Amino acid sequence: IKMKYSLVLAFLFIGAVICAYDYSHHQDGHELTVALRDETEKAWVIFVESNGEGDDADKLRAQNKQVKSAVKNSLYNEDIFYTELDLTTEDDQKKYKEFTDLAKLDLELLKEGPTVVLVYDKKGYWIHGAGIPQETVDTVHSFIIQKQESDNRNQPISIGGPVKHPSSYQSFGGGYSR
Repeated sequence: IKMKYSLVLAFLFIGAVICAYDYSHHQDGHELTVALRDETEKAWVIFVESNGEGDDADKLRAQNKQVKSAVKNSLYNEDIFYTELDLTTEDDQKKYKEFTDLAKLDLELLKEGPTVVLVYDKKGYWIHGAGIPQETVDTVHSFIIQKQESDNRNQPISIGGPVKHPSSYQSFGGGYSR
């Protein structure tokens, strides 16, 4: 019986190690903020909307849906984290208050249309208004270029052949790719 429990625990441990955490699924603003802080290897695109109430709700909902579709289509095949927040209800606004405070989002703007928050390497900003899809793509591409440049910075370069000089035991810190 002990062997059976050991095997079950071993399989559970292996399953936990193999399954990667999905940063794009969060339950509240704290989880999202922690994910933004901890996962800095990829750019984040957070689509924030409020679908409103009253007479203009249908028009706003249609506009949000159109912009969301354009953003998602323009980011197809990009190596990013994408997630969405619907802050229509007061409860959702309270749940994500930590994130909206961190991003300094003006929730009043959501009554006019969606906002996209872009974050890379713990830095970011938000976009609201006309041009969201194109500006989102341009910003993501600049984040990718920034990442590639930082990946190449301070990497040793080979200029051919072995080195037999005594100073070769120290690290070589040359090489910038621009």
